[in-house]
Parts: sequence; structure tokens; C-alpha cells
Amino acid sequence: MYKKICRYLIAAFAITYLFWGLDIVLSCLGLYEHPAYNVGIVFYVIAACAPMASVFILWQKEDGNFLKTIFRFQNPLLELSLLLAFLLIRFGIPFLFGDVRITGRIWQVLIFIPVMFLFGGFEEVGWRGYLQPVLEEKCGFIIATLINWAIWVVWHIPLCFIKGTYQYSGSYLWFAISLLGAAFSAAALHRVKGSIIPCILFHATGNAIVSYGLSIGDGIGAIVSCAAQIIFAILIACLCKRTSSHR
Repeated sequence: MYKKICRYLIAAFAITYLFWGLDIVLSCLGLYEHPAYNVGIVFYVIAACAPMASVFILWQKEDGNFLKTIFRFQNPLLELSLLLAFLLIRFGIPFLFGDVRITGRIWQVLIFIPVMFLFGGFEEVGWRGYLQPVLEEKCGFIIATLINWAIWVVWHIPLCFIKGTYQYSGSYLWFAISLLGAAFSAAALHRVKGSIIPCILFHATGNAIVSYGLSIGDGIGAIVSCAAQIIFAILIACLCKRTSSHR
């Protein structure tokens, strides 16, 4: 197990850091500011899709059924309902605390959700589709999610040096806090039926909302939202475990 995890992480980090590294060089030279539509955006997409690419490269030949299993809904109504619930917790709670500023329109968000598959959504194939269940076999849901989150935080570090990204101009601490809530939400969505599609939709929709719909302030609302996502995710994980034990 540890050998497979290491191989996956080495591949994912190597691809990501290489291509985001190229964007950093272009950014320092004044040739790329995200999301400028030049060669820099191509490098950005390759880096963002590295977790998925690593799964294809390393495991498709070993287990051809792996991708077929995770890329399908098992119970669409349940999975989509939970997806909506996690999105409402993530963005609704900061709204109630007055920590949300409207920056775009709903049509922009809807249009850019499919685009965000390339700018974050497909990461989930690696983080939640492969790494999360492997970690859960040894550590359990909570510890596995915390480990996955810590790796996820480190993986995003190059974005701090690319002009135009949130990480470049915003607080990386608050970004890490938002990732913590998202990590538990996505892990729970995957835990329900083993499908990666709700995780991809959660990630892509969240990115589209913060990029083209809402700006969430760094305040108490963000902290409460993160805590609520964690609690709800753990509850879902416990219910899934209890349900499976009674089968």
C-alpha cells in the first residue's frame, strides 16, 4: 500500500510542480497572469489535472475496472442531494454571517462549472477516487481525510507564486481552512456510494462560485462553515459505516 501511495504522490507532485513551475517562471517574467489565455493556461491545466493523470498512468493497466467503478452514479438522487447539502453548508453559512460579497451572476457560474472540471474538478479522481480509500483502509475516515487534506495543502503551494491566483494575493491560512472543509465534504460524498462524480461536481461548482459568483470573507462565517462541513461529513461517514455493517 505504501509503495502505491508513494508512486502516486511522486507522479502527481512531479507533474504539477513542473508545469506550475513553468507558470511561475512566466509569471515572474511578466508573461502570464492567471487566467491569461496563452501557453501559461495550458501549463496550468496540465498541472491541475496531474492527480487524475497519475491515476491513469499508474493504475489503469493494473486495474481497468477502477475507473469504470468510480465514474458512475450508484444512487443519483441521494448523491446529488448530499452534494447540494454540502454546497449549501459551504456557501450558505458565510452568507448568513454576512461574510459573502456578490461578484458575478448565476449564469456565469453555470457556464463555468464544466470549465472548472479542468481547473480543479478532475483532481478528485486522484485525491478522493484513489488516495482517500487507500488511506481509509489503514487510518479510518477522519485521520485519512486529515492526511489527504495536509497533502492537498502542500500540493497547492506553487499557486502562491503565480500572479492572478487567489493564493497569490490572499491568505494561504484561510485557503487551507477552506480546503479542510472541502476535503471532508468531498471525502463524505465519495464514501456514500464510492462514486467520484459528486466530488468532481462539488469541486468544480465550488470553484465556479468563488471565481464568478461570490467572494467569501476571511471571518467567523468561514470558520463555522468549515466546522459544519466537517461535522456533517463525519456524520455521513458514520451512517455509511453503520449501514454497511447491517447488510
